[in-house]
Amino acid sequence: MTKTHNLRELLASPNVLIAPCAYDALSAKMIEATGFSLAGTTGYGMHGAMLGVPDNGMLAFNEVASALGNIASAVGIPVMADAEGGYGNAINTIRTVREFEKTGIAGLFIEDQKLPPNCPYFKQTEMISIEEMVGKIKAAIDTRVDRDFVIVARTDAPFEEAIERCNAYAEAGADMVKAIPTNRQELEAFPERIKAPLHLGFAHGKGVSDGLTAYDAGKMGYKIVTFPFTCLFANTKSVLDVLRILKENGTDEPATNAMLSIEAYFDFIGADYYRTLERKYLPD
Repeated sequence: MTKTHNLRELLASPNVLIAPCAYDALSAKMIEATGFSLAGTTGYGMHGAMLGVPDNGMLAFNEVASALGNIASAVGIPVMADAEGGYGNAINTIRTVREFEKTGIAGLFIEDQKLPPNCPYFKQTEMISIEEMVGKIKAAIDTRVDRDFVIVARTDAPFEEAIERCNAYAEAGADMVKAIPTNRQELEAFPERIKAPLHLGFAHGKGVSDGLTAYDAGKMGYKIVTFPFTCLFANTKSVLDVLRILKENGTDEPATNAMLSIEAYFDFIGADYYRTLERKYLPD
């Protein structure tokens, strides 16, 4: 079964899909190893991991495509990628979909921000017209080679406009749509007024989804719930904590319980597979 077909089967199931977001191949492997059936990617995390900057649109198309290839190759589960604003107009979006599909991901979302896009929690976003975004969606749909490859359209518009835009994007052919609720009332209202499968991101510490689980969101009508910050923030905090211990003590031994052993890491990363290949193909 292809990863795209696997994703389509997951979307056809009655259950909400929980998708933590990876920012590199290692975080993707951690998501798969803990039993999740779907991973997302996070532009927020990839900007931090690759450039050490906030999600401000500085990552280039080719940098992201290369990273996606590594992520998709590292896991057996489908991955849905953040394709920012398609990296240009509708013509640029054609190349984005063509090249991203080649990486092995199972789907992507395109947002309606003006370029360069940025995380709405970083600074206020500006949007292109509905008509221009519809052109991007249609270009993406016409370009995909695999009909199972999932195209999601995201909007950063405020509530009423977000509903109008999401319904227009669904009518243009997007497989799913994603709006950004700014409070609990909007979160609950979107599924009632948007006539399309819904993709939702839980934003850590922003108050909108506090006290809710992905299962609660599924009961509201959301199909995919991503967690874009979990891996990034957890990894950053844990590494900072251990490095402070090392700085204070001159050794990492006091942090042993916060780290994997060499053997446990080799087991996680799949060292035995490569040892088997070496025994099979390399001379003594």
